[in-house]
Amino acid sequence: MTTQTQSLSDQLLDLLAAGYEAPEGTTSETRFDLLGFDSLVLVEVAVDLTRRYGVQVTDDELQEAGTVAGTVELLRSKGVDA
Repeated sequence: MTTQTQSLSDQLLDLLAAGYEAPEGTTSETRFDLLGFDSLVLVEVAVDLTRRYGVQVTDDELQEAGTVAGTVELLRSKGVDA
């Protein structure tokens, strides 16, 4: 499935599974802290998202978002419509 046809939530779940070893069964509502994502991991994810979507994302914003669903809302608030 290409990035254009895949929902933003699915894109993020794929990124977390492939790049950050999020376990199978992770959903858009699974909290980042339950995945064991510490501040360093969130910094890395923020850098990946900034590069991938062309909008500035910080680890603090990801911490506040708390989940993939929250991150989708964050990205949409920044104009990402994938």
